[in-house]
Amino acid sequence: MAQGKEKGITTAVALAALGAVFVIALVAVWLALRQRESPRLRNTLSGIDTRLAGLDERIEAVLRPRVATEAALGRAIADSLELGDVLQRTLAAADALEAVDGSRAGVPLPDGRTAVEVRGRVAEAGKALEGPPDGSPYVSGQASWETQGSAAIRSGLVVPLGGGSLSVYSSLANAFDAEAAAVLAAIARRAEPAVKNALRYLEAEERAATDSLTGLGSASAFVQALPREIAAARRSNRPLCLIQVDLDDFGRINKEHPRLQDAGDDALAGFGERVRSTIRESDSAFRNSGGADEFFLILPETTLDHAKRTYARLRADVAAAPFGDVGPMTMSSGLVQLRPSDTADTLKTRASHLVKLAKDNGKDRLVSEDDV
Repeated sequence: MAQGKEKGITTAVALAALGAVFVIALVAVWLALRQRESPRLRNTLSGIDTRLAGLDERIEAVLRPRVATEAALGRAIADSLELGDVLQRTLAAADALEAVDGSRAGVPLPDGRTAVEVRGRVAEAGKALEGPPDGSPYVSGQASWETQGSAAIRSGLVVPLGGGSLSVYSSLANAFDAEAAAVLAAIARRAEPAVKNALRYLEAEERAATDSLTGLGSASAFVQALPREIAAARRSNRPLCLIQVDLDDFGRINKEHPRLQDAGDDALAGFGERVRSTIRESDSAFRNSGGADEFFLILPETTLDHAKRTYARLRADVAAAPFGDVGPMTMSSGLVQLRPSDTADTLKTRASHLVKLAKDNGKDRLVSEDDV
C-alpha cells in the first residue's frame, strides 16, 4: 500500500512538473510578445520547442508502470492534465496579443462533440470563426464585422489547433496583422502536444469507464457513479432506485458449449445491447467486476413502481429472442429504493440480498423490497 502511495505521489509530481513546463512556455511567449523584437521572439520560441520536446514520451514513461489494472488506469487518468486546463492556458497566452478582447479554443472530441473554452468577450458572430467552411487546410484566417457600439467585436483571427481552432477577437477594426497571425500560429503549435496528450487521456478515461464486452459502464465507473447519484438525489429530494441483475445459470454456458469459446461473450454483448436499448437516457447500467453475469441499473428520479415497469420492459426484451447459440436467458434481480440512512454500500447490500431471494424462489424474477 505504501508503495502504491509513493507511485501516486511520484506520478502527481511528475505530471505537475510537466504542466509547469507548459505554463512557463506560455509565459515566455507572452514576454516575447511584449518585447516586440523578432529575433528575440524567434529565440524564445526555439527555447520553448526544446523544453516541450519529448513531452509525450516523458508522460508515457510516468504512466506506463501504473496502467496494469483498470483501477490503476483510473488513478493515472485522474492525475493527468485536463483538456479544459490546457485550452485555458493556451487562451491565456493568446490574450497577450495586442488589442485582444476575447479568445476561443475548440477541439473535436472522439465522440463527435467539440470541447470549447473561451476567455473575455466573444461575440456570437466570432464563434463561427473556425477556419474555412469547406474544411480545407489553412494557416490562418481573418474576419471583420461591421458592428455598432464601442464595445462590439469588429475583427477576429483564427489558426488551427488540434484538429480544431484557436481564435482571438477585438473591438478594433483590422486589429490583427501578419505578425499577429504568425505569433498566434506559433502559440497553437506549441500547445499542440499538450492538447494531444489531454485528448489521449480523455479517450483512456472513457475506455476505463466502459466495459469493453457489453458496452455498459465498467465496475470502476459504478463505484464512482452510485455515491454521486445518491448525493444528487438527496440534494433534489428525489427518489432513486437501484436494481441488481444476475443472469440465471450463466456458468452452464461454457460447459454446454465447450466448442464455442465465444458463446458466453456473445451472450453478454447481446444482453448489454438490450439493456442500452431499454433504459432511459437518464438511467445508467454497469457490469460488476465481481461476476461476469452481474449488473447494476441506477434509476434516478424513479420510485419502486416506475422501476418495476422499467424492469418489465427489460425482461420482455431479454425474453423476446434467444441469445445466439446460448439460446434463451433469464434474470434474477433485486430492486431497492434509496432510504435516508443509506450509503452506497448499504444500498448494494440490500439489493444483493433480494437477488438471493429471487434465486431461492425459482429464479427468473424480480424481488422488490416492498415484496418482502
